[in-house]
Amino acid sequence: MELTHLSHTIARWRTGEVDDPSYAALYFLHWQAASHGKRFASRRYKHDPRPNPSTWYEETTSLARRQVRDYLLDYFERYQFFGIIGNVPTALAAWLRGDWPLTLCEHIPTSVEVLKMQVEGTRPVTVLSSWPRMLKPVLSKPNAFAFMIHDLEHAWKFFHNPDMHRQQMEFFCCLLEAKANGQFDTYLNDAVFSTKFDYLISDMNTHTMHASQFLRAILVEFHLRRENIHRPEDLSQMAKDEVSNRMIALLGKDWVAEVEKRMIQPDSNKIEC
Repeated sequence: MELTHLSHTIARWRTGEVDDPSYAALYFLHWQAASHGKRFASRRYKHDPRPNPSTWYEETTSLARRQVRDYLLDYFERYQFFGIIGNVPTALAAWLRGDWPLTLCEHIPTSVEVLKMQVEGTRPVTVLSSWPRMLKPVLSKPNAFAFMIHDLEHAWKFFHNPDMHRQQMEFFCCLLEAKANGQFDTYLNDAVFSTKFDYLISDMNTHTMHASQFLRAILVEFHLRRENIHRPEDLSQMAKDEVSNRMIALLGKDWVAEVEKRMIQPDSNKIEC
């Protein structure tokens, strides 16, 4: 695989010739073309020209900052990309359009950094550009491009539904406040709980009922390990009360009642912090 022109694109971004969403979109196109050659993209409409990496590279190189963004937005709206689910170009187009305020990162954010971003209404898009670091595994992904795609998929899950977006922000706000107040300190000393909690706060963009059920499950699992038993119904009353009280303090009694019934209701009322 060759990424012949990527260094020039990186230099243009560092000097401010292209903005963050345009840089991310160009980075995406460089990788796609290098990975798949002529198959990297296809037309949505027959009257459009066939996608050509040399053409888009030459044309974007000659354009000013605002024109680059407009050009790329049109490109992502008119073409689809080999091996990439539609949510990814949708997220890039929404970022280019200014609809979704994503945050470009040159480092891998910690789970707490991601949590704070989500409370503020954004999600990271990690773009690692140093050679050969970008070709090496990034957490569970095989390379920097795959990790970027993963971030864009989460961006879509975070933003695509306004009601779910609002509910996720409220849920993450509750978690951030609780963590800052030390409400999870005892639990976070347990390595298994800590790993699953990190997943919840940074890598789980879903309906908040599902996320709440996940939180309750890992709280119960913590007490099962602590009491060395296997069935939730065998937990001591003290442990059951601890889980229930922790959830109610975090999310409110009415919401927790719905969680315990394991019912997902998209139109549920606002979470009480």
